[in-house]
Amino acid sequence: MVKRVALVYQRKLLEHDFGPGHPLRRERLILYFDLLREKGVLDLPWFQVIDPPMKATEEDVLAVHDASLLNLIKSLSERGGKLDVDTPVPLGTYERALIQAGGIIHAGRAVMSGEFNRAIQCIAFGGHHATRAHYGFSFGFCYFNDDAIVIRYLQRHGYIKRAFILDCDAHHGNGIQEIFYKDPTVLYMSIHQDPHTLYPGTGFIHEVGSGAGEGYTVNIPLPPGVDNENYLRALREIFPPLMREFKPDLLLFIVGADNYFNDPLTDYNLTMEFYPELTREVLKNADEVCGGRILIRLSGGYDVNATAHAFYLVTACAAGVENLDIKDTYPTPSKRDATSISRRVNMILADLKRILSKYWACFR
Repeated sequence: MVKRVALVYQRKLLEHDFGPGHPLRRERLILYFDLLREKGVLDLPWFQVIDPPMKATEEDVLAVHDASLLNLIKSLSERGGKLDVDTPVPLGTYERALIQAGGIIHAGRAVMSGEFNRAIQCIAFGGHHATRAHYGFSFGFCYFNDDAIVIRYLQRHGYIKRAFILDCDAHHGNGIQEIFYKDPTVLYMSIHQDPHTLYPGTGFIHEVGSGAGEGYTVNIPLPPGVDNENYLRALREIFPPLMREFKPDLLLFIVGADNYFNDPLTDYNLTMEFYPELTREVLKNADEVCGGRILIRLSGGYDVNATAHAFYLVTACAAGVENLDIKDTYPTPSKRDATSISRRVNMILADLKRILSKYWACFR
């Protein structure tokens, strides 16, 4: 059966400019959309680009965040300023942040109502580092946590009871983890670069949730230099069994292009072939467990050309395109210490399964 796929592409977000020299560039969104047009994805009859007019409301934001954060971003947005050294707040940021959050809410409603089987959103700024309030630490190019906002919205309005969030950005989503750390209705799983080596320095395997939410946070920190094979092996050993046992109503899939080998901020060794393999694996599990209901958020990525191409591959794969134009933007890297990296991944997975066996029958 052909899947109906929506792409939430909000042109108002193209106005957001972090300023000269900032690694998160709006040009990646433009190049990405140009690639979709060039490769014929926009011409598929079951693929629809939407630019929803709705904004998230303050009530939607306050279901996740403290009022102090909302008021801080609103105030800075009126005059321009910074949340921290990494996260400028240009004029008009508050409105754009509500627009971006409104876009994923619209996508979530469309998927859960059956209008679309899958929905994708390409974002202008991050979300998964945004904690409940601003505690003085870097927000990592984020304002509001759209990932948490959409899940809470869908729960509050009766669309879903349980959600699985799979975060495949190279950076750990410390904000998502904090917001849902005590919540057994949301299973948050993050695969990210070893926190000893990358911002935000969280996401160790022993961070599993607390209280009623203990066991519902799953972290897979992978070593620098990890390749396609070892990353996908980690995913396949942990993700499918958790999906089958947890049985979510919806899968939220966050995928970053910052795990590409040439990304300037990270230190993975993944190639372009990784992105369709990852996407197919995730889609297969969504189809088998939650009726194919999936939201895909195209997240980090700081090499503009590579990010645009990786996002095209994820989108085309989700749209059912079989003959993908898979090519690396740069010469393919040589494997780095393949034996030691594989051994390290084995140790991480063994330790993680031992920890998870306390909470999940699939690992006993």
